[in-house]
Amino acid sequence: MSAPPSAPRRTQQERSAATRALLLDAAFECLLASGHGATTVGAVQARAGVARGTLLHHFPTRSSLMAGVVEDIVERRLEVLTSPRRAGDWDDLVDAVWRELQGPAYAVALELWVAARTDDDLRAALLPLQERIFLTVHSSVTALVGEDHPRTPLLVQFTIDLLSGSHLAGVLSPRSGTTVVVEEWKKVLRTLADG
Repeated sequence: MSAPPSAPRRTQQERSAATRALLLDAAFECLLASGHGATTVGAVQARAGVARGTLLHHFPTRSSLMAGVVEDIVERRLEVLTSPRRAGDWDDLVDAVWRELQGPAYAVALELWVAARTDDDLRAALLPLQERIFLTVHSSVTALVGEDHPRTPLLVQFTIDLLSGSHLAGVLSPRSGTTVVVEEWKKVLRTLADG
């Protein structure tokens, strides 16, 4: 009896990409569970189950690892960016943004942005990504309602800013009335879009 055929051997590039993804997943999970302060190179290395040299080969500094997490969030973790886009209405826009703000990807991104305020190396690593991220999120959210309305860019920005602020106000402890704010914003947004 012959042995079953073995799976095709992965290329070096495929193995490298898989290791990088493993490291980013481990860093993401560390940030989500323990925060930026506890997400050390050693903690990520242990969670990923790789040698320190392997981690440092892909991410030579902690800041480059954290920047990699942010890029990974944009590339594959933000639902509003990765889900198939379909034109909806303003209510769909509000629901999509609000849902995204409740998710783990936003929690990790927020953790890193707050840490970057006082961490010069992290700030230097994140600054080049910041504008690209904001433009990508804005254009993806805009696609939810279509770009043909003349006020779309401004109304999308209002929505992102208002809902981000509402979410941040309840990060430490949920605030009563937040759901009402979200539902009332839908009504106001429809009025502004129609006016």
